[in-house]
Amino acid sequence: MKLEQLEIMKCRAGVGGAELNELDNLKLGWEGEGEMDAMIEFVIRGRNCIHLKDYRFSVNQAAGDGKIVRSSSEVQIDNVLIAGDRIFTFEVKKYNFDLIYGDEVWTYTNGEKFKNLMQQVSRQNDAFRHLLKKSGAGMEVYSCLVLISPAQTIYSLPYGKNILVHSAVGKFLERVVRDNRYSYDRLAGFLESRRVTKSMYDAPVNVEVDELRGGVFCENCYVELERLGRDCFSCPSCNEDFDLLSVIQRLIHELRILNSDWPINSLILSKYSGNQISSSYIRTQKRLGNLKY
Repeated sequence: MKLEQLEIMKCRAGVGGAELNELDNLKLGWEGEGEMDAMIEFVIRGRNCIHLKDYRFSVNQAAGDGKIVRSSSEVQIDNVLIAGDRIFTFEVKKYNFDLIYGDEVWTYTNGEKFKNLMQQVSRQNDAFRHLLKKSGAGMEVYSCLVLISPAQTIYSLPYGKNILVHSAVGKFLERVVRDNRYSYDRLAGFLESRRVTKSMYDAPVNVEVDELRGGVFCENCYVELERLGRDCFSCPSCNEDFDLLSVIQRLIHELRILNSDWPINSLILSKYSGNQISSSYIRTQKRLGNLKY
């Protein structure tokens, strides 16, 4: 949700350099996760495998015996794959710069310290294995770091470190993806029951709704829409058209994303639209059952 919040805030409130940098990093991460999702889905298509995307769970659930101590109470794993009666987890990173591998710490090519990316993978593995113990599944977990950008080079990368660069991902998946001989529906159900649906990091924005710029923006590219007629808007960037009702539904969605506790009514929505949509029209559509807020 943080990525969408920043995109909306960029349109409606302006963001500083630090926020713009965070937005760029989140976009890269989102793109990388989507690319990995697609690669896994392509390889497992038609096979008896299970693929969980963006899996979040509470560390308290995973480590109720107190044997694991974590600075965070939530773990997020980009992909969990059950294939060939084994479990694989993938932490996906997409960077637009090269790195030099190190056992203790990775560095930029200019020698400045970066961080040890495998520490996160190791923590995920520990927490996920403890979660599996609660399910009764005695399966080993093979955890990988995926550096998915084809333009990135990782220097001094040793063999056998569970680190996959872009050129190795497809080959790895083709090698390990096999039909499960046994059913893992019960395990998948257990994991879904432990999934955190609302992340602890999904915090509301630190502004009031009255401080936001009014207007209507494209849900795809966040460019301000142009009005074509009484009941239609168009995006000058992607050339997609939006009817009036879908624009209002988007406004409601934006407000919920920014702060789910904000009150929403026809007057607030009209002002949030930059007074391009009347409050009377919004009330009518709600009365007809076309809007919920």
